[in-house]
Amino acid sequence: MSVSSIDTILANISSSSSSAASTTSASTAAGGTLGKDSFMQLLVTQLQYQDPLNPMDNTEFTAQLAQFSQLEAMENMNTTMEAMAVLQSSLNNIQALSFIGKTVNAAGNIVEYDGNAVDLGYTLADKASTVKMSVWNEDGKKVRTIESGAAPAGNNAVAWDGRDDNGNICASGNYTYYVSAYDGNGRAVSATTYASGTVTGVRYDNGLTYLIIGDREVAISDVEKIY
Repeated sequence: MSVSSIDTILANISSSSSSAASTTSASTAAGGTLGKDSFMQLLVTQLQYQDPLNPMDNTEFTAQLAQFSQLEAMENMNTTMEAMAVLQSSLNNIQALSFIGKTVNAAGNIVEYDGNAVDLGYTLADKASTVKMSVWNEDGKKVRTIESGAAPAGNNAVAWDGRDDNGNICASGNYTYYVSAYDGNGRAVSATTYASGTVTGVRYDNGLTYLIIGDREVAISDVEKIY
């Protein structure tokens, strides 16, 4: 083989390598990672323009084929996992519909006031001599303080008539309430708020499922008991 022929081959190798690198770089930049198509294109280009005076080592070629197989397997796995995630989400949504008509207890402290009295539910770990409720509007302002007498351990509720501490009727909207309880010696009793009622509907929002219980909505993950 003449010197000029060798020079021509080496020139083609250099030109092709630059082209392949450019193509690979563009593909990587566009997708963020090197896909299996780009990987195979790069491998074929290496074989097509390898230096005849220094061909690719069999061990190196086998290693690159193994890398390609791993890359393809990972991409196929990602596709399968995405399909399974979509299927699971659909199954969860269908399952949520089975809650309609059932009575549930769920953690939560937000109620929707529409002009009618609403129950503020809470659970006590032990009996209490005094229970205090505070109701706050969406602006973060406390509008009502309700103090009730003794209450037994377990589930309880205090009715809020929708009026503030001055007797004025509050505007319709969502309100947040908090509860504190104390025994006969003035020691705090553990108390948590909850929503209880019959599920009348289901709402989906940004991948989350909410159950509609009377005048409030609770996340399905907050459901503690189903009757």
